Amino acid sequence: MNVDYRLLRVDLTKRKTETEEIPLEVIKKYIGGKGIGSKYLLEEIEPKIDPLGPKNKILFVAGPLTATYFPTSNRYGILYKSPLTGTYAESYSGGGAAQKMRAAGYFMVIIGGKSSTPIYLNITESKVEFKDASEIWGKDTIETYHYLGADARRDLDIMCIGPAGENLVKIANVQNNQHHSAGRCGPGAVMGSKNLKAIVFSGNRKPSLNRKKGFKELVQKILQKLRDLPHLYGSEGVYKKLGTPSIVDWTNELGCFPTRYFTAGYSEYSENFNAQALIEQILVKRVGCWNCPFTCGKYTEVKEGPYVCALEGPEYETIAAFGGMCDVRDIKAIAMLNEYCDRVGIDTISAGSLCGLAIEAKRRGRLPNSDKLKIDYNKPLEILEFLKDIVNKRGLGADFAMGTKYVTEKYHLEDFAMHIKGLDFAGYDPRAFRGFTTSYGVSPEGPTHLRSAFHSIEKDLPDYLEYEGKVAKMIDYEDKMALIDSLIVCKFIRTVLDWNTLIEIYQTIFDKRISKEGLKAITTEIITLSRKFNIREGFSCKDDQMPERVYKEKIINRYGVELGLDYEKYNKMLDEYYKFRGWDKNGIPK
Repeated sequence: MNVDYRLLRVDLTKRKTETEEIPLEVIKKYIGGKGIGSKYLLEEIEPKIDPLGPKNKILFVAGPLTATYFPTSNRYGILYKSPLTGTYAESYSGGGAAQKMRAAGYFMVIIGGKSSTPIYLNITESKVEFKDASEIWGKDTIETYHYLGADARRDLDIMCIGPAGENLVKIANVQNNQHHSAGRCGPGAVMGSKNLKAIVFSGNRKPSLNRKKGFKELVQKILQKLRDLPHLYGSEGVYKKLGTPSIVDWTNELGCFPTRYFTAGYSEYSENFNAQALIEQILVKRVGCWNCPFTCGKYTEVKEGPYVCALEGPEYETIAAFGGMCDVRDIKAIAMLNEYCDRVGIDTISAGSLCGLAIEAKRRGRLPNSDKLKIDYNKPLEILEFLKDIVNKRGLGADFAMGTKYVTEKYHLEDFAMHIKGLDFAGYDPRAFRGFTTSYGVSPEGPTHLRSAFHSIEKDLPDYLEYEGKVAKMIDYEDKMALIDSLIVCKFIRTVLDWNTLIEIYQTIFDKRISKEGLKAITTEIITLSRKFNIREGFSCKDDQMPERVYKEKIINRYGVELGLDYEKYNKMLDEYYKFRGWDKNGIPK
């Protein structure tokens, strides 16, 4: 058996496992990560199953570069049917857990069924154990991490859920390395529905790719490309020195920082929570994922006052969620909210968005007993209490634990709630872009910023607010992101992964010549698989539309420029996208 591409199947109901080899020809066609995961997800999960039922499966998957010498090869993906949206869903995380999954000898782990009691899995090179988790059920993710010994043993790592996942909160994450999250769409709730608290991986296997002819030279070439961009990847570069909080300044400048639940595009208080504020007020040291050459993470602490906490972060998206959508004007308070979310295991983007929605709905008198609801903008301790209500499903929090779409429909908030397909928007207002906004719409799980990551390119285009000519450019970038998520490496090195480099990577891994057109055929097939999944589940082109306020309400940036989205022109872009992908006019793959 080719140990590089071993698949472990786990049936929690029967407490049985099977191991098989993924054929190399299948790997060459779908690569790994997003690609191979999408293929198996479509084949393994029956149509219209309950996402929180035993028939849903959760797939943990690596890529051919995972755990190799290749820089940033520290990531894994999780694919599943989302309990939050009912769609295809994928989540990714860095840290070190992916390396341990491959060290245990597995490229992919597919888990189905449901345990009758809380358990965790102990997966090594030689065995899979079903272990009693009654003593850690109810513990937060950091307590679980320490209890299972991941802090004390370098040969193991864990993926786990917190109380939110146990309580089937639909925005629950899977956490690893204490503060790394596979988030969005609720993978933690899927694990919780299976009574699966954690997975422990340990072993010493190393991918054979490390020994392959030409691979060492390829790695050195990539490292040199990174060294050639010191303003991004050097010791004083943006990623190492500032990290993702540096994004606060340009989104605020552009007018897409989602302030006060998308009622404005910039915050007058951004200097209170941008990268400089984080560095000056709470930074302890810079940290990074396993095998990362530029360590963009920030370990931070607040040692006194009402916001005491210790964590890695906050990252930009968390700052946008709480500093933007909830108008919290203090980096220390944002860090405290971030740490709570990590401990209980919830997605900070959806958490902040749900709190912002609650605040705005309360202010408009649209929730039961709105006048008595204690939550408001720039009230971090009130926001914290509301998050606790969500996690523990108390009072109104029980409704918000079901997600934005559920709350919107129950309380008739369609005129201002911000979601697509049930997923909350990431930290970029869609009215400030065109191509990137289209990727928000067509994304199978909803508006996730890393589906195409085209915002990072579009913002610098002189015609960034024009509609014409954007779809082809966005698709080209979306294809690259699909490859990156299939290989799997960190999207922060996308700058050095041009098409020629991606071709060289593929050819080095598989000893198979391929052209740009050949790679794009692979990515089109991968992206189409997720579309087929959603069509099968009852979704249509109607679900690619923006919320109605995006078409009807304009925001004004700090220079007085109105930003909005034209309904007709946006739909023309959707038509163009479907045509480029080879789908019919209704967005259905042919």
